[in-house]
Parts: sequence; C-alpha cells; structure tokens
Amino acid sequence: MKYLVLGVGNVGRVIIHDLLNSKGVDGVLAVDYNYNELKEFAEKIDDPRLEVEKGDIRDIDLTASQMKKADIVVNATWYEYNLHAIKAAIKAGRDMVDLGGLFWMTREELKMNDEVKKAGITVVIGVGDDPGTSNVLVGYGASKMDSVDEIHIRWGSAGESSDGSMFGFSVLTVLDEATMPAVLYLNGRYVEAPPLSFPETTYFPDPIGYQKTFAIIHSELATLPHTIPNVKTVTYKDTWDEAVFPILDFLRNVGLTSREEVPVGECMVSPQKLLASLTRPGEPEDVIGALRVELIGWRDGVKSRLLYFVGPVGYYKEWEAGVTAYTTGVGASVGAQTLAEGLFPEKGVVPPEKITEPIKWIKELSRRGIPVTEISSIETRI
Repeated sequence: MKYLVLGVGNVGRVIIHDLLNSKGVDGVLAVDYNYNELKEFAEKIDDPRLEVEKGDIRDIDLTASQMKKADIVVNATWYEYNLHAIKAAIKAGRDMVDLGGLFWMTREELKMNDEVKKAGITVVIGVGDDPGTSNVLVGYGASKMDSVDEIHIRWGSAGESSDGSMFGFSVLTVLDEATMPAVLYLNGRYVEAPPLSFPETTYFPDPIGYQKTFAIIHSELATLPHTIPNVKTVTYKDTWDEAVFPILDFLRNVGLTSREEVPVGECMVSPQKLLASLTRPGEPEDVIGALRVELIGWRDGVKSRLLYFVGPVGYYKEWEAGVTAYTTGVGASVGAQTLAEGLFPEKGVVPPEKITEPIKWIKELSRRGIPVTEISSIETRI
C-alpha cells in the first residue's frame, strides 16, 4: 500500500515517520509547496520508500495527478484547502483523510457528500487527535450506552515553557481558534459565544493536573450532534494561558488578525498571513498534553458516565515532535491505515466516529506509546 501525504509541516512529518514505521506500507509520496525544506527532510530520513515532489494544493489537476500515484491520500495542508483536496480526490478516484475543518469548513465538506459518494470514494474528515481520536472515543463510548445526553471534549497541557508563544501546528489555525466565535451545542441547539469564553477548571492526569480550559471553535461540533442519536449537549474546550489574552486583544485591535488584504506600499497583504509567516510553529520540549473525552447518559436504567483519558504524552525526541504534532500526526496515520484496511466502508464524506472497529484505533495508539484509559461511574439510579 502506498500513501500520499499532502503538506509536510510539523504534523505532516510525524505522519510520514509513522507510516514508514508501520507494517504494510510499501511507500510514501510526500508533496509540499516548500520543496527545498521537503528535500532536506527526506534526506535526513534516508528511506528509499520515501519520494518527494513539489506541489500546490490550489492546482486541482496537478494534485489529482499526484494522488493517482498512491492508494490512500492524507491531506495535512492548512484546513482552508480541504475542499481543493476533496475535488482532487474525486478527480483522482482516491480515498482520503484530512486533519479537520475547524467546524465551518467541516460543514462545507459535508455538503460534498453526494458528490464524493457518486465518485465511489470515502473521505474521512477530521482524522488526528482532536478531532479524530476524540470522535472515535465518543463513538466507542456511545456504543456501550443505551443513550447519550452529553459529550464534553477537553484538551489540556502544561509545562514550564508553555506560555502560548509556540504552537504545534499552523499558526493560522491557532489565530482562527482565538478570534472566531466559539461554537457549543447546548440543549439541542447550536450556540455561538465569544472565543475563549465559558472558562472551566478541568482535571487531567498528572503531571498536568487541574487546568483552566476555554471554549473555542472546533470540528467535532459539526458532526457529533448529528451522528450520536438524541445527544443534547456537546462542548469542546482547550487549555490556554491567560497571559496570552492581552496579546491577542492587541493583535485584534490593530487589525493583525484580519484576513482582509490591505495595501502595503504597492502590494496587497493579508495581516493574518503576514503574522503567521513571521511565527514558526513549534512546541517546547517540556510540554505534556492529554485528551479528555466524557460521555454522560444512560445504561440499563442507570444514569452513567464514561470518561476517557488519552495520555499524558510528551515530546517525542526521536522524531523531534511536540506533543500536539505527535498525537495529531499519529492519529492521522492510524486513520489513514484503518481506512486502507476497510474500517470505513461507507462511501461519501464520513466523520471518524463512524469507524466500524474503534478498538483497533485505540490499540494502535497504545502500541505507539499513547495510552487510553477508560473510567466508568454511576451517577443516579431510577
């Protein structure tokens, strides 16, 4: 089986490492716009199964021709190019996974379901850690319960140098999370709220401990309210250092988070993209992270709770990967391989919670040093 990885940033590098360390992978074709950095990365790995090509995700024809050289595609480009990748996958007739669409783009991808289904392919959207592993655990937990009322997903991290100035993935995505309205699903309806609102003190396993988490826009909210029957509440919150908030306020107030191009001399420049180009993603090595997924519902007439912890996980020295890049990249690799194994038999645009054997995903994480712990408790008997 040969895989194509589109986009070789921090997460894309982890995906490639993991694929090359997995059974049944005959080759990996890595494609990126920044060809010089891509070649340097490939030379460092020095694996004859790894091929590299220069690409441009905006060029549908070029991308489709590159997709045809592989069996399964992993789209690890910036999420705003997800529709470009789907159009290319349709043209190439190739199954694909991507890393998520930050809610609003996920909704746009779902609109392409009929077109993707007609092409006879499967596109699994939001395959990483969260979204990705978070969705799989929700689906797995829901299968153990008679009904689910509430779903609460949290990401927590801690470290002495975890001051919010470095990020494990695209800075553009981080800026969107910090500036776009947060989305929550409360009492059966969608609610928008200011970004980084609804603060909550959340427990994560040691050494992370209690952390303050905040609501942000996230992909899981676009699918779980529709795939988990009768669920009333779905929320996502993430750890953010409050020391960063005044900086974000300043950036917003002076227009540096704006997507709209402004004249700079004789050029038109997007302030947000300029800011992102000056900020290289990368996480401090001492940061530890964990994912928390909680389901509240009913089982055998008993109000029950299922709680999952993924991690804690730290810096992966062998691949020089921060915790976010590592957990996201491994999730994407596992997602692509389970797609290749036929565990997403449905054609069309499919969320990760529809995997037919979630325990396979969980075991693959454990095999890679990412532990998953399940805690079950009884709330109330009627």
